[in-house]
Amino acid sequence: MLSQPIINLETVYFPERRQKFIITKYLDTWSHGKFRYDKNHFQQKITDLKGKIVKVSVFEHIPAVTQESRKFYKSGPSYSTKGLGVEFELIRVIAELMNFKAHYYMPYNIGAERWGTKGKNGTYTGLIGEAVARKATFFIGDLHYTSYLLKFFELSIPYNTECLTFLTPESLTENSWKLLILPFKLYTWIAVLFTLLLGGGIFHLFSLYYEKYIIIRNGVRHKLVKATVSNKNEEFRIKNAKKGIYLFTEAQNSMLYTYSMLLLVSLPRLPNPWALRVLIGWWWIYSILVVVVYRASMTATLANPVAKITIDTLDQLTKSSISVGGWNEESKEFFLQSSDPYSQEIGNKFRVLKNEEKSIEKVANGSFGYYENESSLRFAHVEKHVLEKKEQENSTKDSGISDIKHNLHIMEECIVNMPIALGMDKNSPLKPHVDLWVRRIIETGLVNKWLSDVIEPSRIIEKRQEKVSEKALVNLHKLHGAFVALGIGYFFSFIALLWECLYWKYIVLKNPKYDKYHLDKFYAKV
Repeated sequence: MLSQPIINLETVYFPERRQKFIITKYLDTWSHGKFRYDKNHFQQKITDLKGKIVKVSVFEHIPAVTQESRKFYKSGPSYSTKGLGVEFELIRVIAELMNFKAHYYMPYNIGAERWGTKGKNGTYTGLIGEAVARKATFFIGDLHYTSYLLKFFELSIPYNTECLTFLTPESLTENSWKLLILPFKLYTWIAVLFTLLLGGGIFHLFSLYYEKYIIIRNGVRHKLVKATVSNKNEEFRIKNAKKGIYLFTEAQNSMLYTYSMLLLVSLPRLPNPWALRVLIGWWWIYSILVVVVYRASMTATLANPVAKITIDTLDQLTKSSISVGGWNEESKEFFLQSSDPYSQEIGNKFRVLKNEEKSIEKVANGSFGYYENESSLRFAHVEKHVLEKKEQENSTKDSGISDIKHNLHIMEECIVNMPIALGMDKNSPLKPHVDLWVRRIIETGLVNKWLSDVIEPSRIIEKRQEKVSEKALVNLHKLHGAFVALGIGYFFSFIALLWECLYWKYIVLKNPKYDKYHLDKFYAKV
């Protein structure tokens, strides 16, 4: 007869007390189909941890954990008006419900290592390194619910989904130097210029036709030089009939006076012929309409804020010349493994940058797009706004120019909505109860409340910034176009003056017929 096996039931201490070797504790012996001490050793013991100290490894990353939470690490205050972070608040509530004391600590160089990567010697850094070394029970720091992180952590059920997108430079359409041409579109300007040329030509043709045919048909001779002294009446009729026609008989004068009427400048006098007067009257009506529309459009151009050029889709990002990147290699692999051609193109030019501050500086300089969650990018946007104010103050004191050239813009299209979860030690027995409490906390709406507490300050600053930028103020910078027009006028005037001086010096003075005492003969018409 075979003897029945005897099995000793032993367990390990939780939390672990040793790292190099495991100390077990004897509980009971199984023999002959029953326990020796006849006790139920499989009771649920993780519902109440009886005030045990549980280590929590912290990586401050918005919206999971904020810098404000540092005050609460060692028995700090129990309440704060500022957001502490969604995951930090989750741990505080779970610690109270499961009756344990959370001992928070930040791993060495966590700000640079962040979630961590695999080194050349095969070791991991950051939060992943802490999880591999099993130095903590909980790991908080905005962990993505991905198959990659599931290799190192025991992740709870997702408590939120984050929009992962790019922070891109925002270009301003700074075209104040084109102020004079901004009120009209290209085809409108073509129509106005064509009408100006047509109007000037019609005035010129009308004047020539009237001077050449109408006066002669009425019995009036054309040339004043042939008028005799006895024919005073004919001479008076000729002068009276030709009054005002001289404004349009020459082509250059016709264009000049037609242009002056378009600018609402009155003529020196009205021509006597009624055909020209009627034409001038209707041209004035046309000029009034064009000028009113032009002035209204220019007023709107001066009053409205400067238009912005933003990158809001993945298609626009791939067509732009800026480079893109993020913190970890996992994001790059995500784009490369995508079936979307735009995502693959982003993955090919995706660069891994460890320093977040330098990445944001590159975005502000207009040469980079930074990949992160939307909440974190909002804070980067606000921090850049504060930094820009400081640099402007320093530049005014030092009479220098700020290095920041572009505003920051968060791309509207979400690349992926990533689930976020709490991190626990691999194969942690706490997971079932943590999932239970996380689910109940979500149902009560506390997660949304904590998320709002973290994000609301940045939203308030953004709204204040938008209100300041939307003020309809006309500053000296917007009148740049007026000074450009004045400069162009000065330039061409000096060119014309220089040409006249050179023409006088090298052509007129060297003419053998030139005699300064008989200029009337020199300029007399042949």
